[in-house]
Amino acid sequence: MTTIYDIAREAGTSAMTVSRVLNGKSTSATARAKVERVVRKYGYVLNTRAANLKSNKSLAIGVIIADITNPVYPTAVRTMHDLLKTAGYHLILGITYGKAEEQIEVLHMMQRERVAGLLLGTCEEKEHPECDTLIGAMIRSGVPVVLTGRNRCGLNADQVTLDNVAGAWKAVDYLIRIGRKRIAFIAGQKEILAAQQRLAGYKKALQRHQIEPDEYLTSFGEWTRASGRVQMEKLLKSGVKCDAVFAGNDLLALGAMEALAAAGVEIPKDMAVVGFDDIELAGLVKPRLTTVAQSSEKITAAACQLLLDRISGQEKGEPKEILFEPELIVRETA
Repeated sequence: MTTIYDIAREAGTSAMTVSRVLNGKSTSATARAKVERVVRKYGYVLNTRAANLKSNKSLAIGVIIADITNPVYPTAVRTMHDLLKTAGYHLILGITYGKAEEQIEVLHMMQRERVAGLLLGTCEEKEHPECDTLIGAMIRSGVPVVLTGRNRCGLNADQVTLDNVAGAWKAVDYLIRIGRKRIAFIAGQKEILAAQQRLAGYKKALQRHQIEPDEYLTSFGEWTRASGRVQMEKLLKSGVKCDAVFAGNDLLALGAMEALAAAGVEIPKDMAVVGFDDIELAGLVKPRLTTVAQSSEKITAAACQLLLDRISGQEKGEPKEILFEPELIVRETA
């Protein structure tokens, strides 16, 4: 296998010069041209993992998300990529597909890659104890971890997240103020933080207006459009009366709208619908979806900056919690 010493010998330079060229550091134009010519000739690729082991420094940041098909995540990943690239890091992406077992495998991979830091979202399933064990081991080894959208569970990690309680409260309070009294709540897996907090905000708003929560109006499933349709169909078939539905995310809301349209229920005359997230599709469907907007770019940027500050040593001390308040966007469905 070709080494930097082979490259240096043929280029007529030192191995240090070759290293500087390969790592994008300054050197003379003449030396750079010689090294790049030989590198192209042999198709040489720098072994960054070996370099990281030697220098004990990695330029990789691990990012773990639940489901790339959810429109919320691509925007967040794009923001992470741009910010981390500007700071000189590259991104290693892991996807859990909502499963704790997948997260365990991805965490092992992040350990093997010796990432410099980790941005970790929820896996949308009840967290497995081994997940927290692995995360804790990474933190103790000096890898900063920033959690987005999940509980700390005693981990010595920073947390950057959305005020889900406030967002749900705004949505349900608004529905009550426009005259809706029987408001259903549909969501994904009940075990995860977002579902728990949005349910709490839903109940808080009902109680604020002296409306007793009805367990027959709450439903849980997956965080998908198909699940929203199924949950709404079951609610309609149950005969339980309701005049509005607050969905835990926009995909669920869109699915609920499909079920309502198929059943001949007019939106918003017969049933008001409010979602959560404000994905791009929310403003494109007819009728346009009223929803709670989370600033994905701001949340992601704050998480990235906090992680970079931890890596560089600019941020020290106890774990921080940064909470963002969402905004209600009123459109045609309510």
